[in-house]
Amino acid sequence: MAPLIKSLVVKIAQRCNLNCTYCYVYNHADQSFRHRPVFMSRAVFGALSERVRDYCRSRPGHVIDLIFHGGEPMLLDPRELDAWLTDAESLLGGRVRYGLQTNGTLVSGEWIEVLSRHRVSPSISIDGTAEAHDEFRVDHRGGGTYGRVVAGLRELVAAGLDPGALCVVNPWRSGLAAYKNLRSLGLKRIDFLVPDATHDSKPRLYGSLGPTPVADYLIPIFDEWFAEDDPEIRVRFFVEVLRILCGGSPLTDSLGASLEGQNYLIIETDGSIHGTDVLKICYEGASDTGLNVLEHGFDELPKANPVAFEIIDRGVPLCAECLACPERDICRGGAISHRYSLANGFANPTVWCADMLKLIAHVRAAVSRVGPTLAHNPGRAARAVGREAV
Repeated sequence: MAPLIKSLVVKIAQRCNLNCTYCYVYNHADQSFRHRPVFMSRAVFGALSERVRDYCRSRPGHVIDLIFHGGEPMLLDPRELDAWLTDAESLLGGRVRYGLQTNGTLVSGEWIEVLSRHRVSPSISIDGTAEAHDEFRVDHRGGGTYGRVVAGLRELVAAGLDPGALCVVNPWRSGLAAYKNLRSLGLKRIDFLVPDATHDSKPRLYGSLGPTPVADYLIPIFDEWFAEDDPEIRVRFFVEVLRILCGGSPLTDSLGASLEGQNYLIIETDGSIHGTDVLKICYEGASDTGLNVLEHGFDELPKANPVAFEIIDRGVPLCAECLACPERDICRGGAISHRYSLANGFANPTVWCADMLKLIAHVRAAVSRVGPTLAHNPGRAARAVGREAV
């Protein structure tokens, strides 16, 4: 049996109007996007809706999150998504919640109307300060995009849509400056994403940095956030570490794969079903299950490509070094894609192993200073045990 599927990342647009240099879809090993439809069709979305209905019908009360993604989902005509969701709502009723991940440059009044009408919760990709953002999040002419992103963000905020933020760690810049800037923009739900790299690509991409650049970026943010002690400010990566340190179970694969399996899937524009999307940094086809919503339901996942199903079902086994590590239950080996090498496959620690050990030790020390009061502190307890979404 596959794990319970709680969310689907739905690629309604295959291409993007930006060309972020670190993007796992376009600028790493897997180039399969070139062979897929530019946009998802109404027929594919209709088939997906039927699969969701059937899956939830056999699990009374179960709700699935549909997260519209890309590429850049706002390249799709908003009237098209409006029509799809109108159809889906008559079919699915209360069985779904909607989210959308955007780069923020194409926000319009028409899009805001559709998001508001269908209660779609947006998140925006913004990498901290203008200087950090414009180093990597560029358009196809190499120009920076920060100004356009902030303009889109402000439109979403003005419409009362309360967007979350995804910020990719830029280890050449100040993490604390990034956090303070995101807070100054009114953002309350923030996630920091560890840069994507394999053991083969990390020396080329990040070899000029010190031994723990990701931890050195994140630790000052954690200290600022932890000292704020405001339960309304949700930093998902830190919530996840705190949850596990305090004896809770992981809600995401921000650190590493859950031993209970992967609770989300990716649906590409052609309807193909994929596992962890970031596996695209490893090799062509790494995430592809070989299944498609036009032909298969989610209960048929055991028929998937064996490697892809193993990752979805329980994750690949930890390597000997990780098994011997005292922090294995916290880190869980790190993100599967960051464990890959051509020589050993996934039988490696994460490329950010030293960073994770340093960060976990720092968070553990902060928790130990607070001591048993953590369980009774409304702010910190909410972070440690609450379920959040970005």
